[in-house]
Amino acid sequence: MNTWLKACLAGSLLFTPAAFAQSADDDDPYAYPDQEAERAQEKAQKEDDDAYERRRKLVDETDEFREAAERETDDGFRAMSRLDDPTLGVAVELVGGVLMVDSARGDFSDNKPGLGVRATWEFGRNFFTENDTLREALFADLRWLYGSLSDGTEFIKGDTRLHYFTLAPAWLFRFGDSPFGLFLQAGGGLAYQNTGITVGDDETKVNGLKPVVQYGLGIRGRPALSRTLHLTFRLEAMGLRRGYANDIFIGGSAGVGF
Repeated sequence: MNTWLKACLAGSLLFTPAAFAQSADDDDPYAYPDQEAERAQEKAQKEDDDAYERRRKLVDETDEFREAAERETDDGFRAMSRLDDPTLGVAVELVGGVLMVDSARGDFSDNKPGLGVRATWEFGRNFFTENDTLREALFADLRWLYGSLSDGTEFIKGDTRLHYFTLAPAWLFRFGDSPFGLFLQAGGGLAYQNTGITVGDDETKVNGLKPVVQYGLGIRGRPALSRTLHLTFRLEAMGLRRGYANDIFIGGSAGVGF
């Protein structure tokens, strides 16, 4: 009996280490020392592969973002300028000021009121949507300006009416990001002169048409009244060269832009 108990005890001691090793980690088989080094190497390799895959995915997303931003078609990013300012870039203004007509009597000028109307087209908004500088700087005016002169005696007198029709592009230098700026302008058109000479009760009409060169500078403002409506105004000094005469207009204008 004693011999049989000793044999059972010795057998249980032989099987205890293997059972304990198996229960320590049910998922992994028992690893010998040379297998532990191999598994550690495989685990490190797997971690390196996962890190590389994460970096590659991040680089691919960055490249796709850059390519979409640089794309010029609608498949990429759309220009946001039209969304930020959806106006058409068209304005209508009433013009008023002093028309300094070159004097035929040898004086510097004959100063008379000058009135007119002007239509403005900010064509930079239509043709240069991707370039903020050109988009905000370029515009053109179609202008009609009127002035009249009268001189003489009760027996002989002359009445002259001047009509200036001009088309002139301009460049606006904005004051930072504000809706105000300094503009330079040059263009041309036609000057129509209608003169009536009265002697006694008889009147003679004399009409003339001459090319005119318009040039000048001024300050332009375009503050927003709403998302699609702007107040437009100017203070300006313009020269109007017709033949040998050089007329000057100093005044301003105000209107609305759409």
